[in-house]
Amino acid sequence: MIWVIMLFLVISCSSPDFSNLDIKGVSDFNESEIGNPHILISRENIPLVKATSEILIKNEQSNAVLKGLVKADFFDEEGVHISQLTSDSAYIDQKTNNLHAYGNVKVISDENVKLFSNSILWDNHYKLITSHDSVMFTSSSNDTMYGVGFESDMDLTEWKIKKPRGTKGKK
Repeated sequence: MIWVIMLFLVISCSSPDFSNLDIKGVSDFNESEIGNPHILISRENIPLVKATSEILIKNEQSNAVLKGLVKADFFDEEGVHISQLTSDSAYIDQKTNNLHAYGNVKVISDENVKLFSNSILWDNHYKLITSHDSVMFTSSSNDTMYGVGFESDMDLTEWKIKKPRGTKGKK
């Protein structure tokens, strides 16, 4: 009886063999996920873009991906708010700080000029909003233009629609 108990104790106290199990280490999970992030892109302590979303996903060597209720506020060179972008998702290029927005993209200037598209690029270096996608652009006097391809400054005052078509609003 004592031998049976000793054999049972030896077997139960030995460590299990995990050598053939594929256990993932911390380095295998390289995505960091942050809820309700606040991102600031600035130049010389003057804000250019303040962005928020429901989730930010970031890998060490990749761009920051924003998902869910993306909102980005744009500011001029003095730090004065000039327009706001909303979209379903976006990513921020970690080398250029360019913001690429996708899905139900809407940019509204503080002067109530509106741009709608499926995708846009905010170019940090040139401070331009561009799109190669279909766009709908509505001026503050409700003139509406449609087209494919768009380029504008951040407050939507100087703009160009490539391949335009449109209607003029009534006054």
